[in-house]
Amino acid sequence: MIDFSSKTYQNLLQTMLGQVSNSYDKREGSLIQTSVGASAYGLEAFYLALDQVQLSAYIPTAVGESLDLLAVIAGLTRYPASAAVRLGKFSQSVPLGARFSTINGADSINFIVSGTTDNPNEFQLKAETVGIIGNDYTGNILPITYLPGLESAVIDDILIPGDDVETDDDFRQRIINALNEKPFGGNVAAYREFIGGLEGVGGVQVYPTWNGGGTVKCSIIGADFAPASELLVETVQNAVDPPVNQGLGLGMAPIGAKVTIVAPEAVTINVTANLTLAAGYEIGQVQQPVEDAIAAYLLQVRKGWAAPTVPGGVQYQADVYLAQVIAAIIRVPGVVNATNVQMNGQAQDVILTQTGTVQQVPKEGKVSLNVAT
Repeated sequence: MIDFSSKTYQNLLQTMLGQVSNSYDKREGSLIQTSVGASAYGLEAFYLALDQVQLSAYIPTAVGESLDLLAVIAGLTRYPASAAVRLGKFSQSVPLGARFSTINGADSINFIVSGTTDNPNEFQLKAETVGIIGNDYTGNILPITYLPGLESAVIDDILIPGDDVETDDDFRQRIINALNEKPFGGNVAAYREFIGGLEGVGGVQVYPTWNGGGTVKCSIIGADFAPASELLVETVQNAVDPPVNQGLGLGMAPIGAKVTIVAPEAVTINVTANLTLAAGYEIGQVQQPVEDAIAAYLLQVRKGWAAPTVPGGVQYQADVYLAQVIAAIIRVPGVVNATNVQMNGQAQDVILTQTGTVQQVPKEGKVSLNVAT
């Protein structure tokens, strides 16, 4: 790429003045300096615009709408934001289409009853606002629709997580992967691309021939990077290979491929540690920040859960490293050192299983902290 960083006003002005004979007055404020100065400003703006055009022409540097336009090369479009589907629990049956509002101030959003469940007085609630905001609130909700006799209404589990519009970085990586791996005709890349594009899916591990020829297992996590709910697993299964006519090619999967959609097992990570604290700090002051730091690290592990260890491969890794947990703890303000750090009672890494039979993701457990003596 052409480097335009030197095309600044001052550099351009000096270059232009250098083309004028020294026998003329070129000092600041002179007629010549004033005349070419305007041109230098115009040229600087031109080079800035030219640099943006250049950046927008290549996938590694394009952003926003420019990246969207380049994505047609790989036959892709950016994943749009999707609405969360939550579980609503009520004191009585409520009609489809009834609307409710969360009770959390400025972050309050509305939900609409969109479906039934197998349990009486429990219904699916779909957020009217798309994005991850629909995943946040849990608790009592207020009816917008008049419902005589309703005594209680609670929004509970996340059935299908809501997700924000795909970021430039994620979209760019997906474009590059598609160009390198070439999703087609039921290959591994095709399963990754199709399932990853379904609403509520945050990642997928694909295991071909996991139970013999013609079998495929796809393990999925939600857009919240937690194991997929039963509803999301069922939705993806029906889109890929409906179980009633499995292997007949009635979904995305080609004829003859029997695809099983599952959710990974969540493995709880309990952490204990002895901390040396800075002067003026107590355990109570660092407890929540340490919990948040460990949770943030485990979230990063879950976000990388679906990435193969080798590009285009089908081996995966999502281990929890003790050194990373220690690093997360000692980055917390007020923590000077951490010793005797253990996960699940052992001072060693937690190695999670990623096979066609068993897939695992880590989740936060109890964090027990003590002052080092």
